Amino acid sequence: MNIDITHKHAGHLIVIEGQAFKANNAGQWNLTEIWRTLKLPQGKAPAQWRTKQAKRMEAMQNLHSSNGSGSWATKRATLGYAGWVSVEFEEMVFDAFEAVLERPEVAQVVAEVMTDLGRSHSATILKRMTFNDKCDWKALKRGPQSQTPAAKAYRHRKAQEAKLAALGRRNTNREGC
Repeated sequence: MNIDITHKHAGHLIVIEGQAFKANNAGQWNLTEIWRTLKLPQGKAPAQWRTKQAKRMEAMQNLHSSNGSGSWATKRATLGYAGWVSVEFEEMVFDAFEAVLERPEVAQVVAEVMTDLGRSHSATILKRMTFNDKCDWKALKRGPQSQTPAAKAYRHRKAQEAKLAALGRRNTNREGC
């Protein structure tokens, strides 16, 4: 019995500067082919990508080199390589992420898609970041019951008492009593 399992990204195309690159059945792109086709500088060859990010991608099995057939990368590692090759691309990715964070309703949809794709941990972080950026922390700290006029008057009176007590201590210290 022969089971043929293809990756969800198998056959997917990415287009870079008008050139289409197709993922293999394992859902990986040949970084060496991308480098050669786009005529990138020698210093940007996949074998030269030795950053901490590249090492982490290798450790996570998102990036590997095959003797003679080039460096193969998952979509995540391919995007990481693209960011290393092109600062403009990396900035565009960061700008896109910032745009998502600016719109909580978009961030929520993106987080749901991330969860659907099996990226629950990252989705939770995205939700938390969006919440932190848009949250009125003072209102949350007090809660709705402490927003009543009576609660506000109580806080005001306590603040006045604290000021008077501090003033009294200061005067006592000055007079040496």
